[in-house]
Amino acid sequence: MLRPPNSLKSRLAGWIFLPTLLISGIDLVFTYNSTDKIASLVQEQLLKGSAKIISEQLVSIDGGYEISVPPAAFELFASEYKDRIFYAVRSKSGTLISGNEELSVYPGALEIEQEKYFLTSIRGEPVRVIAYAHELPNSFSNDYAITQVAQTLYSHDAFRKDLFFLTMREHLILLLVVMIALLIAVRWTLSPLIQFGAKLLQRQPGSLEKLDERNAPAELTPVIFAMNDYVARLDKTLSSYEQFVANTAHQLRTSFAIITSQINFGHRNDAIDPTQKEVLNAIQKTILQGTKVINQLLVLAAVEQNRHDRHLAGDINVAETITTVMEELAPVAQQKDIELGIDFIDGTILIGVPRYLLRELISNLVDNSIQHMKTAGTVTISLRREDGHALLRVQDTGPGIPLGEQQKVFERFYRLDESKPNSSGLGLSIVKEICDLLHATVTATTPSSGVGLQVDIFFPLESADR
Repeated sequence: MLRPPNSLKSRLAGWIFLPTLLISGIDLVFTYNSTDKIASLVQEQLLKGSAKIISEQLVSIDGGYEISVPPAAFELFASEYKDRIFYAVRSKSGTLISGNEELSVYPGALEIEQEKYFLTSIRGEPVRVIAYAHELPNSFSNDYAITQVAQTLYSHDAFRKDLFFLTMREHLILLLVVMIALLIAVRWTLSPLIQFGAKLLQRQPGSLEKLDERNAPAELTPVIFAMNDYVARLDKTLSSYEQFVANTAHQLRTSFAIITSQINFGHRNDAIDPTQKEVLNAIQKTILQGTKVINQLLVLAAVEQNRHDRHLAGDINVAETITTVMEELAPVAQQKDIELGIDFIDGTILIGVPRYLLRELISNLVDNSIQHMKTAGTVTISLRREDGHALLRVQDTGPGIPLGEQQKVFERFYRLDESKPNSSGLGLSIVKEICDLLHATVTATTPSSGVGLQVDIFFPLESADR
């Protein structure tokens, strides 16, 4: 059993083109029969004209007959197909007066001025014959004669074929016009659907904005209503999930804070031995790392929430946020003998984003460079306008990232060095999530010096500098 095509274009084209093709086929069948009738009618008219010309030349003289057949009687049949013409003039008794004996006597009865047409064969060739009865003009005894004219079917068949092919050509032209018009109509009719699909593809991943049905075609309205209803239910589900994650993270952070306080209290006990102190230090380090992961998860939840509702804060000065982050991370960098530096900062660049998200983005970039540098080095940050964008660049002299791994580091929980237990694999993924929220692009490359890692973030100026 044939399955219907999955394409709406194919279905629409099929329901229009196939009936048109079927109607054209049926019409061609009737046309073929009609062309035979038309060709036969034309041939019969020529035979009748020739028979009348010949019959007008027949006169009765002293009980006999005299006839002189003019060439015009046969010139009617002149054509490129060179049909053979036969004629016979007989008295009412059947005696041949003039012509070919091969034309046998018409077996039926004819009245005066009556003609009959029939098909027969002469010398093995099919012919169409007219038998025409006519009264002799100078006869006083109601004498009449029968004139027969026969023509082979070459012209008849050629005329029928030409007429049929002419009709077929007109049908093919009509089908071609229908196909072209159908392609244009289908493309024009389905263009709103194609544009609708293109708009959906342009939406940001995770976007739960409702679709606008005001300017949509009536046929798409049920689809848009169904999608909006689904988006509303999905938004409710995701909001519940995000709220659950946020509540859980807050509860864990509270529990970790209590455990940290208890560990600090234990450190104040002078009676604990070095082994117990070492265990407490390890627990405290793990607690701090867990707290960091929880904070990062809370940031991711906040980014997702902002992605859904898109209610961003006012313009934030990026240079001020950079300065704040550098001051906060300076003690951490100093402990690892890492120098934090500023190459160039354009203090006029503004970004419409909640301040804590911008701070989190910059902090994760700088902290990522500090945490992965195994020896002393430098971390340099710059902010400038470049090619219609605001370029934020963080460059370090650390071990860098292999070329094949430079895009994977933006995936959640991806760790380049699995041997480092204090790495959560969320830092750069948070950077990527925030960049997606701001319609910015982030890339990780190797600096021109060939040493370390360079992360570039391009903010579009239409949203970053208004």
